[in-house]
Amino acid sequence: MKTMNHIFRSLSLLPVLAAVLAVSCNKTSGEGTNVAAKRQFDAWRAIHYPEAVEHNGIYIIDEEPGTGLEWRENLPVSFVTYTVRSLNGTVSANSDEDWAKQLGTWDQTYYYGPQVILTGESTSYAGIDALLEGMKQGGTRTAIIPSWMCTYERYDKVDEYLEHETEGTTSIYTIKLISQAASLAEYEYNNLRNYAERNWQVSDTLSTAAVFFKSFTEFEGEPVEMPNDTTVYINYIGRRVYDDQVFDTTIADTAKFYHIYNPSKEYKPVPVKMAEKATEIKMSDNSVVDGFAYGLKNMHAGEKASFAFGYNLGYKSSAKGNLIPAYAALRFDVELVPEP
Repeated sequence: MKTMNHIFRSLSLLPVLAAVLAVSCNKTSGEGTNVAAKRQFDAWRAIHYPEAVEHNGIYIIDEEPGTGLEWRENLPVSFVTYTVRSLNGTVSANSDEDWAKQLGTWDQTYYYGPQVILTGESTSYAGIDALLEGMKQGGTRTAIIPSWMCTYERYDKVDEYLEHETEGTTSIYTIKLISQAASLAEYEYNNLRNYAERNWQVSDTLSTAAVFFKSFTEFEGEPVEMPNDTTVYINYIGRRVYDDQVFDTTIADTAKFYHIYNPSKEYKPVPVKMAEKATEIKMSDNSVVDGFAYGLKNMHAGEKASFAFGYNLGYKSSAKGNLIPAYAALRFDVELVPEP
């Protein structure tokens, strides 16, 4: 399973969740057969959830039906909110803000809200697809997913899961289905374009990459390109596109305003080594994500600009702590400044 991530304002932009739901299904050592595990599970369920309804190998314990379109197996992208609990009630994964506040883990800089699951064989566990099957948009379902349903494999009968899948962790999932899409990349691109048009009146991407670029500098005469193999200095602000939360900056006041200030960090312009190929540009001797590199490559001396790009030019399926979810669309506000 890949990772889920956030929708920005009214489902505007979603970077995506995936592997986070897999946390509760990580492989563990176990018996060579599920006979004892199934017997123990049935005894536990009979005590704690005697009215749970079996559904394609999982057990539904609560449901609030939705009124929207029904979940479709042939649409591989599902936008959801989720909470995952162990059988003793410990929350191991969560994208619900109310839950976070109740648990005392809420942080205003973190992302809470709808994220993305990529469903289907080889991308999500069978138990997740079974949980979503039959749901309608707007609905919420809580179900127990047994350990043997925590597999990328697909079988025709539940008994085959019991026979072949012997390791995993049983957990309780609560998922609210928001919507679905056929292509995450296409969905995100369209929303990025809407974002750029709304904020910058820009509808076209750079000719070299799918980066929406807006310059805020009026030059007197021809702008000066930055030569390759030279070092320039920049101030920047990095934001999550879908809610404009800042995740990194070189400006102390901005860091304080967005509650990410780190007293051990030195806030000042940073050096950027330009290169002939955008993907070879380095900042403070470190590589940068492709979208950031393409944006920098198109800037001129003394220019101030903003640019935004999708997850495929960012951190892709990787999350970066609690500030940058997996599949995140990112925006950078950059200004070229004199050497400090």
